[in-house]
Amino acid sequence: MQLALMYGGRSVEHDWSIAMYNHIADVLNDAVDPNISPAFVYYIGRSGDFLRLALNDNRLPKHDEFTARAETYSLTSLAFTLKNDGNFVFSLLQGQDGEDGQIQALAQFYDIPGSFGDKTAAMLSADKYFQGLIANRLCPELTPIPTIHVSQCDLDAGIAECLRHLTGPCVLKPNTLGGSFLTECVDNLSEEGLRSYSERVAAYDASFLVQQRIVGTEYTCGVLVNRHEVTVLPVARIDNPSGFLGYDQKTQTGSYVVEFHEIENSLQNRIFSISTKIAREFRLHTFGRLDFIVDDHQRVYFFEVNVVPGLTAESIFPRMLAKAGLDLCHVIRLAASNEIYHRYREDVRKIETSRIHYGTR
Repeated sequence: MQLALMYGGRSVEHDWSIAMYNHIADVLNDAVDPNISPAFVYYIGRSGDFLRLALNDNRLPKHDEFTARAETYSLTSLAFTLKNDGNFVFSLLQGQDGEDGQIQALAQFYDIPGSFGDKTAAMLSADKYFQGLIANRLCPELTPIPTIHVSQCDLDAGIAECLRHLTGPCVLKPNTLGGSFLTECVDNLSEEGLRSYSERVAAYDASFLVQQRIVGTEYTCGVLVNRHEVTVLPVARIDNPSGFLGYDQKTQTGSYVVEFHEIENSLQNRIFSISTKIAREFRLHTFGRLDFIVDDHQRVYFFEVNVVPGLTAESIFPRMLAKAGLDLCHVIRLAASNEIYHRYREDVRKIETSRIHYGTR
């Protein structure tokens, strides 16, 4: 398989995407896998510049070396370049452009092979409010988190609804940003505090969520998808002394611990069942990670699904893979296999659709 990696992007998770690329470069350079042959690297800068490097020896350079050697193109040439190079593209783009349906729609329209996945799944994963509504509807065993969706264009009504329906500790989070960026916890809501938060978020997001804070233990479940078969990875428990896992906690070394020791069977089975159902109904392409919190009464609350979870050396998902006896090379091979299958199904659909001449005699 001729492989291309794409990373960077214009999202707030740009630096994490670079870290993911650097780690996968190490993994593939050290791997002995004749089925994976790196051929190209693509990078989208913060301002939208597009860099491309053809590899001569299959060795993947680290980010700094890549930017020194790569050629710069206009971002408008992205689709043509990916299509013309003709390789399977494993995307490490996160957030805006990477997980919001845009690169997925472009790949589907231009028939670019890759790990991009379904545009609808990506659009849902980028909208915390809608994915929460759908996940809770799909899984009656979930307990919905009391949530108000506040639009920047109707701020007064949103603030009034928050003050009317929510009391006590709450969590404020942008609706479409990843990495817990600008996610905050407050002891009490106030009009002044909500307006101040709105001002901080406005430059990044058109809306934000105000949720009742749930006190409990956080769990995360990885999944692998082989065509339509969903396999759950070992569930990880997040041991977080602060009781709140925001951006600062996620980026500070030692602020939380990930544990894989046995959890109570009935709870584990419930998390497995919920994760499988959401992954299948959201049409995840190859892999993903779902986050939950469980309170003292064993009620399970859904946080979100990540269609491109973190893949750095310290990230939770690669540790789940290792716990299951797998690695990132397995994920890349699985993504390529899935793409062959999905492309065959799509080709059949296009042929059948082309035979229909609707509205003509």
